[in-house]
Amino acid sequence: MIKYNLHHVNGLFFQITNDEGKNREYDVKIIDRQSKENLYQAKIGINGWVRLTRKYLSDLAIIISFEGRTIKQINFLDEIKGKRVFISFESKALGDSIAWIPYCLEFSKHYNCKVIVSTFKNFLFEKAYPELEFVGRGEKVENLVGMFEIGWYWEEHKEPINPILIPLQQSASNILHLPHREICPIIDFSPTKESPIEGKYVCISTISTSGCKLWDYWQDLIDFLVSKGYKVLEISNDETKFQNLTPLEDKSLQNTMNVIHHSSFFVGLSSGLSWLSWALRKKVFMISNFSLKDHEFTSNTIRIYDESICHGCWNNPKFRFNKGDWNWCPENEHTPRKFECHKLISSEKVIKIISENEGL
Repeated sequence: MIKYNLHHVNGLFFQITNDEGKNREYDVKIIDRQSKENLYQAKIGINGWVRLTRKYLSDLAIIISFEGRTIKQINFLDEIKGKRVFISFESKALGDSIAWIPYCLEFSKHYNCKVIVSTFKNFLFEKAYPELEFVGRGEKVENLVGMFEIGWYWEEHKEPINPILIPLQQSASNILHLPHREICPIIDFSPTKESPIEGKYVCISTISTSGCKLWDYWQDLIDFLVSKGYKVLEISNDETKFQNLTPLEDKSLQNTMNVIHHSSFFVGLSSGLSWLSWALRKKVFMISNFSLKDHEFTSNTIRIYDESICHGCWNNPKFRFNKGDWNWCPENEHTPRKFECHKLISSEKVIKIISENEGL
């Protein structure tokens, strides 16, 4: 009877610890059962071990043989059941955190295991997901069968598919080896009964993290909405140059969520506040043409885009986003067509789409 140590912390780790005094060398092979790829093959003896560089979860089998005869096969996915698994989010971004959190619960249900989670936004999720255990950043977690880091990676050993080729949420489901489906997250939030703003109003967010995400014609949209009797609230934390807005003094996250909840609808870019509005079950109008139409969420949203012009550079494998370059525009940066993906989406187009969907 062979005894062994097996876990998936920092990659699959397998060690033979005892063979009842026989002190043999065994042929150990690790294969990917889905692709049939042979990932590792060597002879190891007692206390010999192997660790794969692959960090994401996959359907791995450890096959132990002696003198050409298979004496044991261990399918790692079967080992997870009833055990403890730690999932750590490696992005601080609000949108990433909201996008990925539902797959922690999916993992727990799919593999029937105890999941411990660490995000940079635990306060948004702890009460919303009582089935999960949350720990702070850097907090020690013990007795694990697996640990997986969720992020948006370019390294092949961390993510099975280049993340620019798939929806943002699928980065999490791929790393956790889950069948992918879009899931709207749950946020820990209790709205006030009364609206914090008198009269009907709309929330907008004109700010994002890169120049390629911005849209130039907010003032036209603001003036139109005001002409239809709406107050317009800019809920981004940053100062804005636009006029005719109703000021929002308290921009704490709790108050912002309450303001979003009581609004008529939300208009924004590909940003964390769009993800937050979606998680709060508010209809979102998203102006985003730099990414493909299915990269962000697709339910309960009206995406405003135009595939007849330059679009989708974010999801083009030829390019890699440079977060240090505010003017990143890989197709047209040094030409008059710079940022045309959003510059050519007119205010008339946006107003028409919102009017048709809201009966304005």
